[in-house]
Amino acid sequence: MSVHGEGREGGRARPRHTQAARKGDRRRAEILDAAELLLAERPALDLTIEQVAEAVGVSRSSFYFYFDSKWAVVDGLVDRASAEMLQEFLDLPRKEAFEEFITGVVVAAVEGWRAHRVVFLAAEERSSHADESTDRWRGIMQGFADIIARRVEDEAALDPTLDPTPLGGAERAAEIACWMVERNLYMLFSRDRDEVEEQAVVSVLREAMLRLLHPDDVGRRPRASR
Repeated sequence: MSVHGEGREGGRARPRHTQAARKGDRRRAEILDAAELLLAERPALDLTIEQVAEAVGVSRSSFYFYFDSKWAVVDGLVDRASAEMLQEFLDLPRKEAFEEFITGVVVAAVEGWRAHRVVFLAAEERSSHADESTDRWRGIMQGFADIIARRVEDEAALDPTLDPTPLGGAERAAEIACWMVERNLYMLFSRDRDEVEEQAVVSVLREAMLRLLHPDDVGRRPRASR
């Protein structure tokens, strides 16, 4: 075998450590998956590194290769679940009616909480300590608000009856809407509920967001017909 061909495939150099990196990504995902299952059985405060490591089948020292603390695992779970929900926001069709966009936002938020309830409850628990975790959660929420604000600005350019200035502009209005949804979903998913109640909350939040972001004849000019 020619030494000049070593490490090559099809005339191209193979990236070094690719397999190791992929294995590391898989192990990291396994740790996150195990931690999410454990959070279904206990609050984040009671979660331990030993429990997560044992669930994955790695030693404590191996665990530290991927995460430096249990809270780093919780943060990783929150980032992963939030990114999944954020992508759902981004995938909403840009050309659909504003009302349908708002419906999509609320449905995506509810489905995200349903799929990762324990993760978002842990995020709430973690962000209540008024430290860097609070800023982290606020930053995540700002990402959702930015998407809504951009859509509000686009809609306002087409429909003069949509006027977010009394609420401080599109960004501030979107922030208020996001935190309203966040608070209500936290209260919903922190207790027992059924599908009927979830659907009722979707309807209420949809109407509340529309009244907040795009009121009809309640306190402002009627919406122009299209």
